[in-house]
Amino acid sequence: MRYTLLLLSLFTLLLYSCKNEEKHAVVTTQFDYLIGDWERTNSKGGSATSEHWRAATSEDLRGHGYTIEDEDTVFNERMRIYKKQEQWILSISGPNENPTLFKITQHTNSAFTAVNPDNEFPKIITYSYFDDVLTATISAEDTEIPFIFWRMED
Repeated sequence: MRYTLLLLSLFTLLLYSCKNEEKHAVVTTQFDYLIGDWERTNSKGGSATSEHWRAATSEDLRGHGYTIEDEDTVFNERMRIYKKQEQWILSISGPNENPTLFKITQHTNSAFTAVNPDNEFPKIITYSYFDDVLTATISAEDTEIPFIFWRMED
């Protein structure tokens, strides 16, 4: 009887720990360098811009970017990187608008370029990561705006 109780207890403990691990499983993606909380370092005075990226699946990342000025949110967008028919897509949407889609034309384990030549601005979005600094640049023709982010501490 003791032996059966001991086995049953060990089995229960094993099941519980496996369930717990599943709950906290880390999803890995080709864009892992984006995952985390980022604060823009080159914002204009009086404003704070942040981005937060999370992996939903190995082929679906979700991002949220926003800017706060004087305790008011003055800019808010949702971002998503996903794979559709073997093509990576960057989708960007703000409140009450259809998403703007950019095809990711190049990507490595620390950078990507997304393009939509039909969009007024930006036409090109690039992200690159090096040494815990994330740089995003939006551009079209002669205009280029850099966003430099540092990883926020947990």
